[in-house]
Amino acid sequence: MKHLPLLALLALYSLSAQAVEGMWQPHQMPQLAEQLKAHGLELDPQSISRLDQYPMNAIVSLGFCSASFVSPQGLIVTNHHCAYGAIQYNSTDDNNLLQKGFYAPELKDELPGGPGLYVYVTEKIEDVTDRIVPKLKGLHGLERYNRQESIEKALVRECETSETLRCSIYTFHGGLKFYRIRQLQIRDVRLVYAPAESIGKFGGDTDNWMWPRHTGDFSFLRAYVSPDGQSVQYNPDNVPYQPKSHLTINPAGLKEGDFTMVLGYPGRTSRHRLAEELEDNIHWHYPMVIQHYNRVVDIIEQQTADRPDAAVKYASSLAGINNYTKNSQGMLDGFANPAPIEAKKAREQAFLHWAKKQGRDDALASIEKLKQLLAENRKHRDRDFFYGLFNFGAMPSSANRLYRFAIEKQKPDSEREPAYQKRNWDRIKNRLKRLQRRFDPQVEQAVLEYALSQYLELPKSEHIPPLDAFFGLKGDGKDTARIHKKLTAMYAKTGLKNEETRLGWLEKDAKAIERSDDPFLQLAVALFDWRMQREKQNKALYADIEEARMHYMAALLDYARAQNLPIYADANSSLRITFGNVMGYSPKDAVWYQPFTSLRGIAEKYTGEGEFDAPAQEMEAIRRQDYGRWASEWLHSVPVNFLSDLDITGGNSGSATLDSRGRLVGLAFDGNYESINADWIFKADVARTIHVDIRYMLWIMDRIDHADRLLEEMQVAH
Repeated sequence: MKHLPLLALLALYSLSAQAVEGMWQPHQMPQLAEQLKAHGLELDPQSISRLDQYPMNAIVSLGFCSASFVSPQGLIVTNHHCAYGAIQYNSTDDNNLLQKGFYAPELKDELPGGPGLYVYVTEKIEDVTDRIVPKLKGLHGLERYNRQESIEKALVRECETSETLRCSIYTFHGGLKFYRIRQLQIRDVRLVYAPAESIGKFGGDTDNWMWPRHTGDFSFLRAYVSPDGQSVQYNPDNVPYQPKSHLTINPAGLKEGDFTMVLGYPGRTSRHRLAEELEDNIHWHYPMVIQHYNRVVDIIEQQTADRPDAAVKYASSLAGINNYTKNSQGMLDGFANPAPIEAKKAREQAFLHWAKKQGRDDALASIEKLKQLLAENRKHRDRDFFYGLFNFGAMPSSANRLYRFAIEKQKPDSEREPAYQKRNWDRIKNRLKRLQRRFDPQVEQAVLEYALSQYLELPKSEHIPPLDAFFGLKGDGKDTARIHKKLTAMYAKTGLKNEETRLGWLEKDAKAIERSDDPFLQLAVALFDWRMQREKQNKALYADIEEARMHYMAALLDYARAQNLPIYADANSSLRITFGNVMGYSPKDAVWYQPFTSLRGIAEKYTGEGEFDAPAQEMEAIRRQDYGRWASEWLHSVPVNFLSDLDITGGNSGSATLDSRGRLVGLAFDGNYESINADWIFKADVARTIHVDIRYMLWIMDRIDHADRLLEEMQVAH
């Protein structure tokens, strides 16, 4: 293919800068019809707004990642790193599926994905703002929080007419709008196929967030239901779920300049937050994460060295922590240049000027109130950070959960804390079950000792009295030794290390736990009153912050309309659509990145060890130029990854990347390093999404792993 003429490129980039920003709700698609068509969409925009029509009814959530159906038999495609937990769950030291990959030749060979791996199919989204907001008028603090929670629980109860449905209330625009989202919940999800880690994670943490990229970040799962079509937990007699629709594959893929869109469930963005909140993250949150999470990584790696079984157990946790710390470092690097921060402050000042001119005293007052509340929220942040790090441990967190569960289940279901209502009991049980393959006492004790060592450095006023009393802390220089001795005894004695014992406590009442001699349960009991007091304070503060933010957002949206700015809600893990075109970018002066990588790049990066190893079969196929029918004529190789100017964030991982006709052409799996701070400020000239190309996926399945059954099932075998 010849490169686009310069004028065409300039026109494309100009259009991109105006329109690609935004993670849009499905119902907004008809409003964007003109822009969608201008970028190259061939489908009717109305169809993309309908949850019961193709392609929307093929898009699913895993709860933490996005995915999509790609066959009539419930076959699901997502990222390798999204299936990482399921692969790790089925791995052992002597059968490490993370390293060697997995392929089930037949349905009977597909493996349980592990407790708590569910698939969610969004069926209905309805605006329930008028059923919530008017009832909160005049309420503040804890009273407001409790009223809102009570209303939301009633709305959920009304919606969940069967155990197969999962309903949730989502907040948009800082509490201005509320939507009730109904999803089909499928509870038996199995691992079908995952390439070797040296393909699915090629480049490792070194290449994470970087371009050029050469990662085969894809895997396949399958949804199962009972023979009569009910959503039930894993059972060998279950059968593949038959979705209402599934994505068709376009094995020809895309080329530079083509329209593309991503359908998925982006996690969280903060673009409508105050400049003060951004600066707080830059000066405190990101540095804290980098410093202490990196130390946790070091501890885990030290404790699992020469212990392969423990290393397998913490593989998924390490991958997540490393990703989060690199994201935080990217935030700091992105904001090292003060220009974006100054630009955000300038926009905020322009809004304030407009609000004063319009006589919007409510907006001005809400911002001042919000700033006061945010200052209040920062008072105990160091203590809360290190206490949270302590509760990273499976033993303390499980003990807290068991005791709280015993207390909550004494209440009528409608009065229970939402996380402990009966609709969530399976989730509690699953969480307690799956830690068995993600926990090692030696590793965890070392992490907890580090967390408490940092806690010891806090001023005495920031200490937690019952925690100090439990560990016998005296501030005399010997507390580190006391902590080590106490934790060593606790891990030696606790029965919570045993899955059967741990699950057995779900059947006990609170008094039984209070009488227990298990040291972690004793710790949970000792800290309970303090935790409940802190929870009430946090709820009251959260409600007041949301109330102030709601009034601020009402004025901000009016300002956006007046200035003809794009109006979309910050990401909140609900179904969104983002669109644009395939294109490269310039990260700095005199540098231009092409939008496609190829197999040649794998050979160039290959070292044969560590992060840049690759299977021998793959390297031999690359050497022989055994491309089959998956090569691109204009690239003279198989495309591996590609760039687009789409607007995504965490949670979009595994999202279906579609062409102008709604056919699958890849999966979104990352952003470029320059786009990390797009969670706060979107920069159209450098923000890019990284996708794994469908042609690379099919080439690996065909030429390397011989996943013929799946190619047939997706109707791309011939």
